[in-house]
Amino acid sequence: MGFAAILALTLAACTPDAPPPVTELPPPDPVMIELHLLSLASDDLEGREAGTPGYDLAADYVARQFKLMGLAPADTDGSYFQPISFVRSVRGTDGRKFEAKDASGKLLPFTENVNVAINGSLRGAQTAAEGQAVFVGFGIVAPDLGRDDYAGLDLNGKVAVMLSGTPKELQTEERAFYGTRKAKNASDRGAIGIVTLETPTSRSVYPFQRLIAEGRLDGANLAWTQADGSPYSIAPNIVTTATVSLEGAAPLFTDAPKSWEEIVAAAEADGGAVAGFDLPLTISMAQRSTLDSVKSANVIGMIEGTDPELKDEVIVLSAHLDHIGILKTIEEDVINNGALDNASGVATMLDAARMLKNGPPLRRTVLFAAVTAEEKGLLGAQYFVNNPTVPAGSIVANVNLDMPILTYDFTDVIVFGATRSTIAVAVEAAAREMGVALSPDPVPDQGLFTRSDHFRFVEAGIPSVYLNPGFQNGGDKAFADHMAKNYHRPSDDMANNLDFEAGARFSELNARVALALANQDVRPLWKKDDFFARQFNGPMEP
Repeated sequence: MGFAAILALTLAACTPDAPPPVTELPPPDPVMIELHLLSLASDDLEGREAGTPGYDLAADYVARQFKLMGLAPADTDGSYFQPISFVRSVRGTDGRKFEAKDASGKLLPFTENVNVAINGSLRGAQTAAEGQAVFVGFGIVAPDLGRDDYAGLDLNGKVAVMLSGTPKELQTEERAFYGTRKAKNASDRGAIGIVTLETPTSRSVYPFQRLIAEGRLDGANLAWTQADGSPYSIAPNIVTTATVSLEGAAPLFTDAPKSWEEIVAAAEADGGAVAGFDLPLTISMAQRSTLDSVKSANVIGMIEGTDPELKDEVIVLSAHLDHIGILKTIEEDVINNGALDNASGVATMLDAARMLKNGPPLRRTVLFAAVTAEEKGLLGAQYFVNNPTVPAGSIVANVNLDMPILTYDFTDVIVFGATRSTIAVAVEAAAREMGVALSPDPVPDQGLFTRSDHFRFVEAGIPSVYLNPGFQNGGDKAFADHMAKNYHRPSDDMANNLDFEAGARFSELNARVALALANQDVRPLWKKDDFFARQFNGPMEP
């Protein structure tokens, strides 16, 4: 069944009757969730990559659903769309160079796509960086831990050489946060290029050779444009970057104070205490990219609150609408449909919106954001937080829905970030009402709290959580199977025995969480002295 036919069925199913006044949430609708998924994961949308016609079809679909439900447009121009202008970069097929010369001028042995890969850049169609190499360990700056991998090092106009990932034995969510700041740390200290070195740990997660084989470097990169037309970046001084394989890194340390073997051993140990030093090398890198401009929109609707004072406080439910489009693959099927990532999140958000619109009055305003370009670096959410369509400072909480695995009858739910804010109270109440257990993060090493759109709200100081069905009752196997077989692959489609009743229960859970947050007396707050509240000056409990 094509997208147009599915859309017609969905519109017919959604046509609202005049409902009587209600005091309880209406039930979730597994049929509607199935129709939403069929529409959003259709081949006709070609994987919903941000900046493509397929994504625009998905955005139009969500906007129509918002209108049918009676949600108010939440953009400043009175539409459901928050358009975003992006610079798009696609790595060229030539013009790439990586050279490392020792003190005598001898070239070290590097071959592109064998032991080094040069990335494209959003900083210009042709960029180059040449300078002394400085090894900076993991490149971590963590004042809370008394750690500064740049201490005593001069990076101005130089090339930072850093280990991939972050040190072991740090608290996992905080460790992941430090990892998101690595390029910024180098840029802030004047570096013009970065060379990232594969480690045994990073190889076990995502090998260098897979990066090459799957063509990940050849996909489009995006950055939203600022008022002056320049691409937004937290690391504006970095113009060229490269990645070096585990084996390829050894020659860089031939005449260094420590050998590569010694560095790897220290890096893999708990704490990863690896001191930096100047390398007796000059590194030259160059890249060529094709740059153009594209537009892609967040889709935003809202239910205005009824309380004269609390309606000015906004609860945001978010789910990313984009996926990774069409990528190089050895399989016949090249369309990455993204049924679970993240059509399932959008579908359950839509059903939660329907329930809330037809449910009891909401004291606070509830906003629903289907955001773009999550797969490009959480960019749609970042743009929205920096350019909100509601008054600045009015957003008091975010609940994010990303890749709920809807292939089994879940009996527990994982709340990433639950221990960090009072949002947990609302989640606990909603789960208790439904007989659903709460479980701790079962995969802490993956640092999921920093890897989806809610983290952009965290960076704005807004208490946020990320919900997912838990690992009980077969959830551990369902998650493992998806990650091993379907994650970011064309096989993430509608042929995976999706459980729409589970989807309905998940949408109900999210609706109940939003209802509790909207109607409680006190706005959500970070727990006192929470790490992220301190990092981003968020409002804390007394």
